[in-house]
Amino acid sequence: MTKDELAMLDFAVKWAPFGGGDEHILPEFGVFPAVFYRRLQRLLTRHPSVNDSVRRRLDELCTVKLTPARPDRRRSHSRVPTMH
Repeated sequence: MTKDELAMLDFAVKWAPFGGGDEHILPEFGVFPAVFYRRLQRLLTRHPSVNDSVRRRLDELCTVKLTPARPDRRRSHSRVPTMH
């Protein structure tokens, strides 16, 4: 594992409990969060030396971060049904 990859992994482990630390990714690594999470996912698959529980937790974080936000569905449920 390179120094840069190790730095990404350390950062992800440190910030995962706090939602990922997205605001720190660009200044720290010079890439946008989506790029960081894609690179982190590739790193996790290429390096079997990463602990399985850490790998699962970080892969889940990457998946959440890379999944587009769904439209607010509360509006469709906020209507008061009419009584007939």
